[in-house]
Amino acid sequence: MAAVKGSKLHHMVVVPYRPLYKAMIFIVFIFAMAIFGWLTYEFGNNQGLELKVQVVREKDLISKELGEARGLINEMRQEIADLTVGGEIDNQANEEVRHTIENQQNLLAAQNEEISFYKGVMLPNVANKGLRIERLDVSSNVPGRVRYSLLLTQVVDKHDYVQGGVRISLLGQNDGQEETIQISDSGRDEAEAITFRFRYFQNIMVEQQLPNGFVPREVMVVVQTSGLNAQRLEKTFDWSL
Repeated sequence: MAAVKGSKLHHMVVVPYRPLYKAMIFIVFIFAMAIFGWLTYEFGNNQGLELKVQVVREKDLISKELGEARGLINEMRQEIADLTVGGEIDNQANEEVRHTIENQQNLLAAQNEEISFYKGVMLPNVANKGLRIERLDVSSNVPGRVRYSLLLTQVVDKHDYVQGGVRISLLGQNDGQEETIQISDSGRDEAEAITFRFRYFQNIMVEQQLPNGFVPREVMVVVQTSGLNAQRLEKTFDWSL
């Protein structure tokens, strides 16, 4: 049979018509895809569960470590508080001990000074014997009101009575001018001396109200004994207030 000129020949394959086979192939494919999908889901689910379990474990571990850290912080805070309180107690105790030692030292020094004073009066062994102006203490408990405490002693081998008068003068300035104020015993005229009479020592106490505007500078004490072998002593003390 002659071919028609200009037409193209195609090879044809004849296959049997089997619709059930195609349907079976399609079902197998769908089943395989379903199994694959199920396996993929199970794999992902297992992985997710493992990851979740791991996350939960890590969370529990972190929570445990956080709790331990908090406990350690609280213990350290308590230790710091105890150390702070202990340090304050130690400082307070040290300060109290220091004050006690200082008071004891001052008391001992005062007692030694008092013992030396009585020894000097009762058992004189110094070259400068006779009547002495031992010391003058000035104090004030009320503003403008001054108290003077003058101690006179007699250092001699034989303690006979000594008597005489004391004049205490306060030197200073008032409104820029030099001024001297005579300090008198209570109830006496300012021009009259303060009398004394003793064998060993005598403490003379006088008080004075300072005039307004007066600025003290120094205190001058003049002691004059009476009788035979009269003696005159003079000593100046700086203003201590």
